[in-house]
Amino acid sequence: RSQQVACGPPNVDPQLCVANGCCVDVTTSQCYYPLDACTADGHFVFSIYRTSTKPEIDPSSLVIAGNHSCVPVICTPDFAVFKFPVTGCGTRVFTVAETTIYLAEVRGLVRGIQQMYGQITRDGPYRFHVECRYSKGNLASTGYFVVNPPPPSAALAFGWLGVRLRIATDASYTSFYPQSHLPLSFLLRSKVYLEVQLVNPPNPSVVLLVHYCIAYPRSSRAAWVIIYEGCPNILDYSGAAGLHVKYNNMPVSKHTRRFEIEIFQFLDYKTKQRLDEEVSLIVVQ
Repeated sequence: RSQQVACGPPNVDPQLCVANGCCVDVTTSQCYYPLDACTADGHFVFSIYRTSTKPEIDPSSLVIAGNHSCVPVICTPDFAVFKFPVTGCGTRVFTVAETTIYLAEVRGLVRGIQQMYGQITRDGPYRFHVECRYSKGNLASTGYFVVNPPPPSAALAFGWLGVRLRIATDASYTSFYPQSHLPLSFLLRSKVYLEVQLVNPPNPSVVLLVHYCIAYPRSSRAAWVIIYEGCPNILDYSGAAGLHVKYNNMPVSKHTRRFEIEIFQFLDYKTKQRLDEEVSLIVVQ
């Protein structure tokens, strides 16, 4: 109950509460949103726990990237609960076929402590991507990705999988750039080799499928779908993206997918000038 976020006005009719996609506490008759869900009325509602990462995160330091006024609606020393509209708090919006995708990013503020000879901090870097997908106005699915620091080396619980995205140094995929080297710089039209991999899957029969890969600049003034439903974007006439189930005539593990892209740069929609900004990649499995 300490994590319940009220849905609708007080004393709302229980049947109306359920019809709106919310839940009813049978003891208190409280109508509240389901947690970790994309709601029928178009809201992100999710929780982040202090122990979600190592080192542990301070829930009071969490904000929505791009809009630091978007803070948790419930915050304790152990967890933070966020609730905000999918169109608010600076979310990024993409349209893939008939599906609208909303992406938000939670960041941990790095707070400095002033000392005589400089500043220090004990806040570790933290980024958490939350995604909602709506198809033709109906809830399709929801996904949560911890992208920094990397996912744990073992499954957290039954049904949870760790997934990591790495950039290989060359086409052999034998060595990878460490996270400390990001962001990377490449020449235009040079190739980048990416690998998506399940980390210690609890069930060896699990198969990793890549649904789509989206690139966007830091300002979110543009976006490009590189891979859609496991295939290169048919609107990319250069054929600059490729997804490999087999590579160098050798089958790739069913827990791994590899693909390569040719480096491109975003242009300003109005001026057609190059946007000198970092480009981020989101891969949805």
